[in-house]
Amino acid sequence: MTTIIRSISKLTVLILISLFSLATYATDFDEQGLTCNGKKQIIESQIGLAKKNNNIHRIQGFEKALYAVNTHCTNDELEAKYKKEITEKTAKVTERQQELADAQGKGNQQKIAKQKTKLSEAEKELSEAKIKLTAFYQELSAK
Repeated sequence: MTTIIRSISKLTVLILISLFSLATYATDFDEQGLTCNGKKQIIESQIGLAKKNNNIHRIQGFEKALYAVNTHCTNDELEAKYKKEITEKTAKVTERQQELADAQGKGNQQKIAKQKTKLSEAEKELSEAKIKLTAFYQELSAK
């Protein structure tokens, strides 16, 4: 019975470590690699890790991704993508502001609270999009 509990405990610890590592990787990938060169560097480092772990399938997948970045990625397209995202998020904030104004006009406190939450989320998304564009420009000028 104790061996089963130990095995489960070890398995739980391994799962938690794996999840933490995956979350860290996802965060790093989002915070870096905003330019074509940055994306290329991240993919190359992942290829190195996959080779170190002898993971042929991941190597092949990352090599395809690297080929796609080398072939199709341009910083101008990325910049346009980040700017388009800001435009879309700005429109969403405007829409949410209008919905809040409508709810305030009706005086329903529950709807007002709901619309304030939606507006806050839209403003957060817009802020994140602006931060991403700023980070893109910083990464671009750092090379």
